[in-house]
Amino acid sequence: MEGLGPLLVQGIDRRWTGLTRRNLYFVGRRDVLRVTLSGIVIGLASLGLSVQTRTPEDALLAALVWGEYHRIDSSAYPPQVKAELERARQRFVTYRTARRRPVKSSVEEMLYDAMVRYEGLLMAFTSDRKAQALAVRYVDRLRPCYEWEGFHGCPEREASFANEYLAANPNGPFKEYLPLLAAHRWLCTAEAYDYEKRPEDAARSRRESDAAIQTARRSADLLVRAGAEALQARRRCIFSG
Repeated sequence: MEGLGPLLVQGIDRRWTGLTRRNLYFVGRRDVLRVTLSGIVIGLASLGLSVQTRTPEDALLAALVWGEYHRIDSSAYPPQVKAELERARQRFVTYRTARRRPVKSSVEEMLYDAMVRYEGLLMAFTSDRKAQALAVRYVDRLRPCYEWEGFHGCPEREASFANEYLAANPNGPFKEYLPLLAAHRWLCTAEAYDYEKRPEDAARSRRESDAAIQTARRSADLLVRAGAEALQARRRCIFSG
């Protein structure tokens, strides 16, 4: 990816186009069923191919801002980035929350999963065990949405909260990571505002993202710098999954 320099390796970008609608001009039910099943198989195969063939840049971003470390091939990166990525992945997958999993409430369980994942995102960028209490407090105050539903509210709240937290805690354990997270969430906010036909708010959100990207590019953390370079080149929100 141009602009990323030696940090990452070029990849091939393939996108899943999803299941396509087909006009069925068949009389027999068997023909209709055969075509329908073929479309489903092709669609699922395309989805699998898309996940497997994300560019190294996109795979890195998905890991850093969504916690999708299980889908990343660390061999695609230079040794220094690979080493830092492995450390972050290890901290993420071994993180254990102090929260109690709710019972008898599917909505509360989804919120629980979102909150625990968010704690893990923060803890992946610090080796300070005392930071766990701060991560829990951060997430408790934020209360992230368990799904965004395509509108600006959830990503903008995450981005704004990251900015406010950084302003109040400039030397906290998450100071290196939060500019990258905020930059990504501001981009997602801008795209949501585009969808909502609010161009001024979309432009404002992109300015916020640009500023956060520049901060992340100056980070002392190599992995954050690599993610910022990838996000600057991509210029689009990357979605989980």
